[in-house]
This record gives sequence, C-alpha cells and structure tokens, in this order.
Amino acid sequence: MSEHNRIHNFIHNLDASAILTIIGIILLFSTAIIVTLIAPRYVDPSWTEPTNPYQVQMYEISDPNLYISVAPNSERQFLYHLKQNFTLLSFEETDHMRIIASPELEKYITKVGDKLKLTSRLLMLRLPEDSAAETRAAALRIELQQKWATENTEAIQQGELKPSYAIFELYVPEGTEAFAIAPSDGVLENWAEQNFTILEEETPHAYHKDPGVIYVKNPREYRIGFFKFGNKEEWRYDPKGKRIASLEELKNHPVTFHSRQELISMGEQIFAIEGCWYCHTDQTRTLVQDVVLNGSDSYPAPPSSANEYIYQKITFPGTRRIGPDLSRVGVKRPSRDWHKGHFWSPKTASQGSIMPMFRHFFDDDPRGTSSIVPGLPNYKFEAIFQYMMTKGTRITPPTQAWWLGKDPIKTKELIETKFAKKQL
Repeated sequence: MSEHNRIHNFIHNLDASAILTIIGIILLFSTAIIVTLIAPRYVDPSWTEPTNPYQVQMYEISDPNLYISVAPNSERQFLYHLKQNFTLLSFEETDHMRIIASPELEKYITKVGDKLKLTSRLLMLRLPEDSAAETRAAALRIELQQKWATENTEAIQQGELKPSYAIFELYVPEGTEAFAIAPSDGVLENWAEQNFTILEEETPHAYHKDPGVIYVKNPREYRIGFFKFGNKEEWRYDPKGKRIASLEELKNHPVTFHSRQELISMGEQIFAIEGCWYCHTDQTRTLVQDVVLNGSDSYPAPPSSANEYIYQKITFPGTRRIGPDLSRVGVKRPSRDWHKGHFWSPKTASQGSIMPMFRHFFDDDPRGTSSIVPGLPNYKFEAIFQYMMTKGTRITPPTQAWWLGKDPIKTKELIETKFAKKQL
C-alpha cells in the first residue's frame, strides 16, 4: 500500500472515530438529561420530600416563631411569637386549673373531657387583674373546693387537704402579635391530629387545613423588667413588667433573642467550622450494628433516608467514626443538661472519650455568684444543641414512633437467626 493510501485510510478512520465519539457524547448527555428530568418522578417521594405535615410545620411554622434568649450570662428563656390569624392556640382547663372569660370568649375554652378547640384569634391567659375578675376567680375557687369536699368526704376524714385551684382569665391582648412563655426544652411542640376542631369557619392559613396541626397551649404573655446591676442595665422575666412591643425589640440588645430557625442554621455552620464531622458520621447505614445502635434489638431504627436532610444547607454523612454516629442523637440524647456537661468535659460525661473540651461554648461567671465557676452556655452552645436536636426527630409526629415497623434489612430476623444458631 502506497504512502498516500495509508495516510488517506488513517484520516478516514480518524474522522469515523471522531464522529462516533461525538455521537456517543451526545447520547450520554441526552441520557443524563432524560434521567435527571424523568427518573425523580419514579423515586419514592419520602426520600426527597417531607414525610408528613408535622415535619413541614416544625421547620416552616414552629422554628421561625419560637425564640430563645442568647444574651450573655443569662439563663435560657423560651417564648412563642404569636400572630393573629396564623398561630393556632388552645385554652384547656385541667382538674386543678380553670379559666374565666367574658361571655364572648367562653366558646374558646376547652373544658375537661371536651373535644380540643383551636383558634387563630389572638387571645392569652393572665392572672385576674381587676377587682371584678378577682372576685369571680375567688368565688369559683371556693365553689370548686366545696364540690371536691362533697365528693371526697372520706379523704377529708383521713386528713387530706382541699386542692388548690389555679384560676386564669382569658383576654384579648393589644395589637396583632404577642409573645408567650414557651416550655423550657424548646424541642417538641404540641400536636393534634384527631379529636380537635378549629373554630374559625374560614381557614386563614394553608397549614390549618393539614390533617394534623402544631398549636400553642394556654399561652401567657412574656413580659420583662429592667434593673441596674453596677453600671449595666440587666433584664429578667417579670409577669408584671413591660410587654415586648415588637419583634425588633425582642431581637436587639439588651434582650437578644434568636429564633430556633436561626440557631439551627448557626449550629450547622458551627458543626462545620469546629470540624465535628471529622470524627462523627451523620448516617445510619444499612448495617445491623447501625440500626441496632440507633434503635434496639426489639425496635431497630431504619437506615437514614434523604428526606431527613432536606432542610439542611450542608450535610455531613461522614466516613469516620472516631466518635459515635449522630444521626439519631436528638432521640438518644435529648437532655440539654447532658450536652452541657459533655461539651464542658467530655471525659466526665463519656468515660474514655477522646473528644476535646469545647469551653468556648460557655462564658465564665463574671458576677462571682458561684463558688465553682462552671460557665454559662453561650449562643454557640445553644446553636449546636438546637442543630443536634433535629437529628432523628421531626420525621413523624410525636404521637408516632417513626422507626417502629420499618426494618428494611430484616434486622430482627437476622438477630433471631444468629441467636437460634448459637443455641444449637
């Protein structure tokens, strides 16, 4: 074959190869686009979307409206930001607590044993303030005690004292927003999914139509009093103090509250900056030791799914387990006090731990009011604590244990089979 023919054949083969390569690239690119656009429609939606209304409402309704104080050297205070025609409220009587109200507001009270009533009208409870309310409360207290005495003559003969009844007044606060005292842990919320009714005929917000709803129970207004400590102006909770006029006042100095949503976001950043993911994974793998460690032999936890991470801006699945996995830490370690001790002195909280101390999550006690200076948790501790409390929680409502009955790798069968073989 002549030199000319060899060159011609080489160029011809090269052209064919280039054309095939281009065609291959186009096919691969087209396939990738098709898979990206079409495949997600056939994926189990629980892997990519919130699994239930509770998960959505915790992140989108509750977190932005629960506020936590992060002022230096102050004890944690928790409060709800209540908004007219948005926040669902309940006013529930108990065996030892009663509510008085004007005739117009009586319909909002849930009596003992009644179906739960919820309202988006902005109302609150307070101790009776004017003389008429105080007189009415005193008369009701006497009536309740006399009724109890009539029904419990034997108990009285045995020396049992009459119960003390707390009486609150239902009233309409000023404006279209208010701030109410919240439970001290700030992790779980009240949830209703059956045997409840929303009193408003027209639903003012979309989440009120969900089959279950988060609500605030028996809200009482959060007020603060200011006082001088040396040259500084300090504040504290004072039921007879000044009402907080606006969200801006709540968030600014010297009160300084942050929403749980903001703290969770800060905690995610702190988790990244401190390098926690070097030593801790954030995934329950499809391994027996994982699902048992994060659950139990009887009720193994399911492996992590994508929907657990949908609200995170950064995910830390991790690869090394120098420390324990954190994907279920909100379920396994919900105690704020335990985490305080652990960050202050890991070796004390977990024997044999090699985790370093994180004392920059605490402020020393500048007032000298404690003989032992353990340090007060600062905003960094609160942020990372709130972030960790999202791990393994919020997946289903508190009325359900989300891991029960979900054992895709047949952990119980594997454990029982291995046990049976050992017995033989």
